[in-house]
Amino acid sequence: MKQIIKETKLSNGVVVMTDYMPHAYSVTVGAWFPRGSRHEAKGEFGLSHFYEHLVFKGTENRTALEIARAIEDRGGNLEAYTTRQETGFYANVESGDLALAIDVIADMLMNPRFEKKEMEKERKVIIEEVHSYDDIPEELVGDVFNAIHFKGCGIAHSITGTVKEVKELTHKQMLAYRDQVINELPIYVCAAGKVNHDALVELCLQKFARKKSGGIAPANIYKSNQSVKVVQKQDITQSNLFWGMSFDKSRMDEKGRCALSIFNVAMGAGMASRLFQKIREDKGLAYSVYSTADIYRDCVDWGVALATEPKQLKLALELSVKETKKFLKQGFMKDELERTKANILGGMHLGADNPEKRAIRMAEQILHLGEFHTMEHSEKIVRDLTAEDVTGLTNDLFANAKYSAAVVEPKSKKKTEITTDFF
Repeated sequence: MKQIIKETKLSNGVVVMTDYMPHAYSVTVGAWFPRGSRHEAKGEFGLSHFYEHLVFKGTENRTALEIARAIEDRGGNLEAYTTRQETGFYANVESGDLALAIDVIADMLMNPRFEKKEMEKERKVIIEEVHSYDDIPEELVGDVFNAIHFKGCGIAHSITGTVKEVKELTHKQMLAYRDQVINELPIYVCAAGKVNHDALVELCLQKFARKKSGGIAPANIYKSNQSVKVVQKQDITQSNLFWGMSFDKSRMDEKGRCALSIFNVAMGAGMASRLFQKIREDKGLAYSVYSTADIYRDCVDWGVALATEPKQLKLALELSVKETKKFLKQGFMKDELERTKANILGGMHLGADNPEKRAIRMAEQILHLGEFHTMEHSEKIVRDLTAEDVTGLTNDLFANAKYSAAVVEPKSKKKTEITTDFF
């Protein structure tokens, strides 16, 4: 799985990276920059997400319809997303349409019109999006966890902002955000598929010519707390739980990151995982149960999510904690490490055929890790890790972490009290 990776840094803060796939017919190309919801100050929560929406509403050269048609009429698709760590825009197109794709994306970032009337129309759309998330308890419980566990730093805030916060965002703030993208933030142009690196560099020199500099990235501030919060909500029937912890990423190198991935997959990343087997298959307590790990530029969090009947919530929580403690104390069961490694490497190999996954992997490694590791490099680390490596790392992390738990449950006269002894 040897990758052909090339990188060129332009003087204006644009970094061009390519992952050449000689047998591909298509290419995924996009532009990412290191500003997300965690970098927003009070009074601008939801701004990054609003910006992501608004650049689709027209540029100095294209209307909103022309932006949509430019890619879709060629059989491709144009996507965008905002996370707490970054904002990204990318297109999947035939390899011959690479120039068109980068032209559209650069036009959106360098020449957005941001008309006031379009901003007001899109504000209504975003408010409906916020309402849609509020109606999904498994989404809401994750936001509640982040709000209490990361209180005191930007990760605590939701990506979209609340309805009230979205209503208060101004046109002036949006113009300032546009100027920051053009004049301050580094932009990472990443492409995977049948792409000529030198040709893409030349295209970026032309299409991002308006960008004069880009060496200033917003600071990342990490803070964690130990806390529990239960929120009651009408019109739901299940109790949704998210519990977990976080730690400073400086405590984990690339080997540690791969070890955490192995631990996470073994615990709750599929039907064969410990949590799925114990809580769903053995006890029948939940339809949905899984674990997840999020890597930010400066920290990492790990947690367990599940939904169950209110009367079964405490038992499900206790069992999930107990199963995690069992791993920390006893380590892997027979053949479990080998099966988990095969799961991870198999997924990596399947994703290797997909230019979109490879381009996003490249961008997110740069933005979250500060460096890029080839799949070949990561595969070797995974293969070489021992059971002692994985259990040693996880025990160290769990022994020094703060734990939080969030619950979104049906409205009742009495809130559930969470008294579980974590670690």
